[in-house]
Amino acid sequence: MKKNVKKIIAIALTISAFSAVVPVTSLDLMTTKAYASTGDLTSVKLKTSSGSNTIKTYSDDDYKSKHEIDDNDFVSGDTYYAKTSSKKVKISADGVNSSLIRVFKGTSSSSKGIKISSSIDLSSNSTTLTIRTYSEDPGSNIKYSDTSKKVSEYKIKVKCTSSSSSDDDDDNDNVYLKSISLSDGTLNFSKSTTTYNVNVSDSVKEIKITAKPDCDSDEYDDYDVKIDGTTVDEDDKFKKSVSLNKGKNEIKITVEDNEDNKKTYTLNITRANSSTNNTNTNANSGNTNTPMPTITVKTNQWVLLNGRWQYNDSIGIPLKSQWFFDRNLSKWYHLGSDGNMQTGWILDGGKYYYLYPDGSMAANTKIGSYSVGSNGAWIK
Repeated sequence: MKKNVKKIIAIALTISAFSAVVPVTSLDLMTTKAYASTGDLTSVKLKTSSGSNTIKTYSDDDYKSKHEIDDNDFVSGDTYYAKTSSKKVKISADGVNSSLIRVFKGTSSSSKGIKISSSIDLSSNSTTLTIRTYSEDPGSNIKYSDTSKKVSEYKIKVKCTSSSSSDDDDDNDNVYLKSISLSDGTLNFSKSTTTYNVNVSDSVKEIKITAKPDCDSDEYDDYDVKIDGTTVDEDDKFKKSVSLNKGKNEIKITVEDNEDNKKTYTLNITRANSSTNNTNTNANSGNTNTPMPTITVKTNQWVLLNGRWQYNDSIGIPLKSQWFFDRNLSKWYHLGSDGNMQTGWILDGGKYYYLYPDGSMAANTKIGSYSVGSNGAWIK
C-alpha cells in the first residue's frame, strides 16, 4: 500500500515539474491534437442547397422545440431528425478536414459517399443521410459498405414535406395557419385555401380577426403571424381588430416559420352599402308614396335555387368558390364559382376531393380504388 502511495506522489511530482518547464501553449497544443485525432465533428449543420437557411435538427421525430439539437451537440453513433419543405439540402461540418468527410444518401451498400459541399436531392418522403469521418481521404468511390477507415458516424433522417414538383430550393408552401375566425360574417376555413370572400352588413365598421399558426402551442414562438401588417402573438390571442370601409376591403394575413417559409392568406371582406328605403315615389302617381314590396332575405341557411342547393351567408349572399362546414350536420361542403353545392370529384388547391351525392365530403374511406384521408384529400 505504501509503495503505491509513493508511486502516485512520484507521478504527481513529475507532472508538476513537466508543467513548470513546458509552456502552457504547448500543453494546449497537445490537448487540441489529441481531441482532433478522435475524428469527431464539432459542428454539423443541415442546410438548404443554397446554404442560405439552416434546417433545424431534433433528437426525436416529433420535431418539437424541446428536442431541438444545437449544431455542436451532435454525438457520433446517434440518429437525428429534421423536416423541410426544400427538395434539396447540403451538409456543412467542422472539426475535421473536409477531405476526410463523406455523406451518404440512403443505407444501400452500394451508395457512394459525396463531399459535404455537394447538393443532395431528397426523396418524396424520408431520406437517411449518413455523415462519416475517416482516418484518411477515402477517395471518390467510397461505398456505404466500406467501413474499414471509418472513425465516426452521424445519421440524420430528413422528412421532405414538399408536395410540389418544383425544384425550387425554398418552397414556401409548407407553412399554414391552423384557423382563421371572424367576429362577423361567414368564413369556412381550410388551411390549403388562401383566398376568401366574406360579406358583412353595413353596420359592421370593425371586424375582429383571429389567425393561429398550424403548430402545437409550445411552438408558437417559432412562427410570425401578421394581420393587416401588424404582428400578433399568443399574448394577443392572435387577434386584431381591423376597421372596414364601405365596399370591398382586402386584408392580408401572413404566417412565416423560422426557416423563412411563408404563406399569405387574403380576405376580401365586403361591407355592404346601406339598403335602399322600403318605400319609394311612384312617378305615375303624382306625389303619392307607394310602398315597395317587402323582400325576405334568407340568411345563414341552405337555399334551393333552380334545383341546386346554395348556402347564404349572414347577409343573404351565396357562398362561392369555398368550403363550408355545416355545424348542424358536422359535414364539409364545397360551393362552386356559381354558388352551387358541388358533388363528385373536384380539384381544389392542387388536391382531389370526393363529394357524395348529398354534397358532403368523403373522409377516411375508399371511393372505388381511391383512398381519401382524414382531410378528404385523395392519397396518391
